[in-house]
Amino acid sequence: MKYFKIRKYLLKKIIYQRKIKLLLAFLIAFQGSHALGSTLVNCGGDYKIFLKDIGSKAIQRGVDKNAVSLALKYSKQSKKVLEMDRRQSTFRLSFLDFTKSAINSYRLKNGIKNMEKYLNIFNSAEAMYGVPAEVITAFWGMETDFGAVQGNFSTLSALATLGHDCRRPEIFQEEYIAAIKLFADDLIEKEITGAWAGEIGQVQMLPSDILIYGTDGDGDGLVNLKKSSPDAILTAAVLISSMGWRPNEPWIEEVIVTDGFPWEKAGFGRELTLGDWKNLGVKSRIGKFAVANETKATLLLPQGSKGPKFLAYPNFDVYLRWNDSFIYTVTAAHLATRLAGAPKFVSNDPENILTLREMVELQKILKSRGLNVGKVDGILGRNTRQSVRQVQMEFGFLADSWPTKSLLKKLKK
Repeated sequence: MKYFKIRKYLLKKIIYQRKIKLLLAFLIAFQGSHALGSTLVNCGGDYKIFLKDIGSKAIQRGVDKNAVSLALKYSKQSKKVLEMDRRQSTFRLSFLDFTKSAINSYRLKNGIKNMEKYLNIFNSAEAMYGVPAEVITAFWGMETDFGAVQGNFSTLSALATLGHDCRRPEIFQEEYIAAIKLFADDLIEKEITGAWAGEIGQVQMLPSDILIYGTDGDGDGLVNLKKSSPDAILTAAVLISSMGWRPNEPWIEEVIVTDGFPWEKAGFGRELTLGDWKNLGVKSRIGKFAVANETKATLLLPQGSKGPKFLAYPNFDVYLRWNDSFIYTVTAAHLATRLAGAPKFVSNDPENILTLREMVELQKILKSRGLNVGKVDGILGRNTRQSVRQVQMEFGFLADSWPTKSLLKKLKK
């Protein structure tokens, strides 16, 4: 029996690989000579003209004319979507504040229940793609609470609205046409709903990703990421694998450090081997590291030197490809370790995050000093953290990339 199961998995993997080759060939033809980073049609202006133009582009790419015509009728401009796009405030929270809601008893309890309920499909996913159940389940929980909260925005309307808007039209115009293609192929309904930014289903995937990675997990011959948990689980495994997941390797591990640690060594771009980190006084919280001394790792301090501390291994890069928000990725990675049995992280009451007004003021000051903070948006992202570290070192502060009120006060003098 085991032989036949393995044979079935191998056959399915071969079929999937052929499917990928065919889809990639299709997408190359589908996108034609479209230059990456440019828009397909002009953004802004009259919305009806925009729909007509983008519809013509879809037809030129081979999408069924009748499907395009019907999809356009269900693509209403949404003020609510634009409001959501400009409001994004979730990641202005500190790591500790965000994890209080993101890693809760509901997600831990139901995450474990779902791993048990769908044990067979999780085993299949790991056997074929090397992605552990905890990793998939953490994303599943973070994105939609295991399918319970998938969003109620019209997908066609959301993507058309964002494609018409001039903030990121080069992304959303492509996704809009991909959504019409999904509809034309009977993979989604014209009334399908999802997140305000166009993500669909239990693991919140954009239409272009569904076209490439959508996988039938329950054997019914269909890919339904909204209603079928097995489809969502296996599709997530395929996507994560495509992002470079390394089987049988960890992704993140909580650590403790000894007194006198050189905090300026922490943060992105300062990767060392585990052996080097050990020599600097880094220890595994659970007593023994899961990797060899030669393994490269980065020390992450999501809330400074007094907050939780993690070593991030190569697989953590996949989290950043899934979502480039630092707070989201560390939270999702830690949730996966919790589902795998790790204890809650240790926190030593770090100073809270600056207010939105203070963070914007800090970013403006850093920018005026010639430092790259990215967009002045009040979000403590990677660039702002790097800039904070630079001025901390300049002024003799503890260089942990965590902006404090005392640092802001010093900068204002």
